[in-house]
Amino acid sequence: MQHIPDDLLSATARAIAGNEVPAELVALFAVRGAAASAALLAAADLTPVGWSAVRAVAADDVLPLLAALEPRVVTAEPEIHQVLEPVAAHAAQPAEPRKDPALPAGLFRWETGPTGEIDWVEGAPRAALVGRSLSEAFADPFAARLPFADEALVLVEEGALAGEWRWSGAPTFFADTGRFAGYRGVARREGMSPEAVTEAVAAQVPVQDDGLRELMHELRTPLNAIIGFGEIIEGQYLGPAHRAYRERATEIVRQARSLSDAVDNLDLAARLRSGRMQGQETSSLEPIRSTLEDVRAHAGLRQLRIGIEDRAGAIRIALPPALGERLVRQFAAAMVEPGVSGEQLNIVIDRLGSSLAIGIDRATALRGLSERQILADRGRAGMRFALRLVQGLAGMIGGRLDIGADRLVLLLPVAE
Repeated sequence: MQHIPDDLLSATARAIAGNEVPAELVALFAVRGAAASAALLAAADLTPVGWSAVRAVAADDVLPLLAALEPRVVTAEPEIHQVLEPVAAHAAQPAEPRKDPALPAGLFRWETGPTGEIDWVEGAPRAALVGRSLSEAFADPFAARLPFADEALVLVEEGALAGEWRWSGAPTFFADTGRFAGYRGVARREGMSPEAVTEAVAAQVPVQDDGLRELMHELRTPLNAIIGFGEIIEGQYLGPAHRAYRERATEIVRQARSLSDAVDNLDLAARLRSGRMQGQETSSLEPIRSTLEDVRAHAGLRQLRIGIEDRAGAIRIALPPALGERLVRQFAAAMVEPGVSGEQLNIVIDRLGSSLAIGIDRATALRGLSERQILADRGRAGMRFALRLVQGLAGMIGGRLDIGADRLVLLLPVAE
């Protein structure tokens, strides 16, 4: 199969994808990489042994997909080799099963079903955890199907797992139906540093950001087509269109542009994680100041008053101009979104130690809400998505997002 072009393999994978495709065939495609095998992997319904066999021969850019689709890798050597033998005969080089390093003490993986009961554990005694429900302890994220991080929870009072653990998890969904499948994540013992957790998880599932960036490229193509077609209807370039159709086209274009912007942000995250943006030039605050002025002008169209107090002076931030501008624009726009006509919001730009701090008042609609309530606000999906994105990207570049009682503050690293 190594002589068959990737585009032909990809088309073939889409044509035969289904839950009855055997592991041997899935593995043959996985050897060639994510582009050739993604459709088969998403639709496959394999046994744990089958998933282990596929993972053992998969190309590097397939591993993140496998980690998301089926992390429950088991070892059943005789059965695995039965699957691997025909694959190894076709592969360009001998297949060697990968062995993940063991989880360190004080860290374990877990998964739940749709109702919240833990049904799989790695790195901790199963008897103490399987069957325990997490849906009440993490009720808000479960209800909104949102990720959560470093939440404190004590499940048992005695034994090896006694004491407080910090839980982090993300929702999962069935590939064929899109229905909620439960949560999966990790738990670390209180006192174990988050950095150690990140290193341990990274060692378990290598991140291949080139694969993610390729996926972003594949998403942009249909999005651009949708936007272009919507603009043709919206502008009546091919002839008159009923007002109702034009209004619907306008909404489609707006939503598609929003999704396209999200894809750009994911692409940015991929470049950050791959290290390709490290060592680039620093930037002045002028692009950020200009961005905040733009946000103020747009807010004025809604009769929302924005005051800007700039105390930062002539400093530089340790980020490329485009990255700093994007983070600040996302943050400011998210904070302005819940504001109403006649309301006054203030923005303060200042230096705090080795960070640039941009603080924005909470709109009236956000006052009194906890951090969890703000980040899980189902009524303001745009704000919620933008803030969670800013929070994640800021963490990648050495900054953070602080959610205070009166305002939210974005901290960005200053160039020394």
